[in-house]
Formats: sequence, structure tokens, C-alpha cells
Amino acid sequence: MDPVGRGSAWRKGFNTPRDFNDNESFCGGFTVHNIFNKGMCGVCGDNYATKQPRAHENGGYYGTGTIVKTYKAGETIEILVELTASHKGHFEFSICPLTDKNDIETEKCFEQYPLQLASGGTKYPVTTVGNRQHRIKVVLPSGLKCQHCVFRWHYRTGNTWGICEDGKGSNGCGPQEVFRTCSDIQII
Repeated sequence: MDPVGRGSAWRKGFNTPRDFNDNESFCGGFTVHNIFNKGMCGVCGDNYATKQPRAHENGGYYGTGTIVKTYKAGETIEILVELTASHKGHFEFSICPLTDKNDIETEKCFEQYPLQLASGGTKYPVTTVGNRQHRIKVVLPSGLKCQHCVFRWHYRTGNTWGICEDGKGSNGCGPQEVFRTCSDIQII
């Protein structure tokens, strides 16, 4: 992932805690996320039922506030996502500016700053299978500057059979597995 996520920053030479399961930020897994937590997920991919700050949130074990990348407001940036296993579905990206080092990200904050794809829209469809790198261009908000922003990758998979809104069954409908990763960035 580029910008590198909190649990993976050590892989890029940052002096941060090592998450050896950094490809498992999946809200506790399908059953925990969709059954026990009724579709609720920690904002950075942790089990929602865990007390805040959760491990990958600001102030949590991996949430050290280490800035891994600096960008310019309004800039079109390239995001790199490496999927070790494709589950179809789509990616979305968003930002949450933090004003204090002790702030914890919220869903409401991320919802205020969804990132637009350079190609249009906010959802990047994952249509390929297997291990693959995805390079995606997104546009940062022109009026947003922050010493500490949290960049979030949200992956709603689409390979589980479920009931669609029209009442028919299909892959990608109904509850799906969700993965999330948060990265600490700066926008000047």
C-alpha cells in the first residue's frame, strides 16, 4: 500500500510497531463484522467491539502518528494497493484531518472527505482475480491542508453470495467482507 498503512509502515523502514498480520485488517472477519457486530467495523479495520482507540486507530498500538507521506492540497496522487487475494468488489478512499495528536478518527470525519478518482466517481471496481497491484489516481481536496491527516483505504469485497435489493440472489449482494487500512499523511 502506498501510502503505507500503520501496521505495515515498518516494512518501508519506519520505526513503528510490526503487524505481521497486516493484510488482515478485515473488521474481525466476516462473521464478527456482519453477525456479532451487526455490520459495524472499526474505522481502520479493527474489530468494532474492541475498546477505542483500537489497535490501528490514532493512539492505538499501531497508531503512532508517524507521517509516512506528504502531499499538496488539490494534487492528483497515485495510490498503490497490492491485493494478495482478489475478492472482487470495490475500493474507496477518504481522508480524516486530525486537529490534536490525541484525536481518534471517526466515520463521520471520513465521510466528510471522500476522495474522487481522477477518472471520475469514488468507487474503484476490482474485477481481476489473483495477486495484483492496482495503481489508482485520486484527487486530494483543494481546500484541505493538515499537519496530520488520516488516509483510509476501504475495500468492500464482492465475492460472497447474498440477496440483492431486488430480492434476487447474486455474488456481491448482501453482507460482504470489508478490509480497511489507515495511513498517517500530511497535506500542505
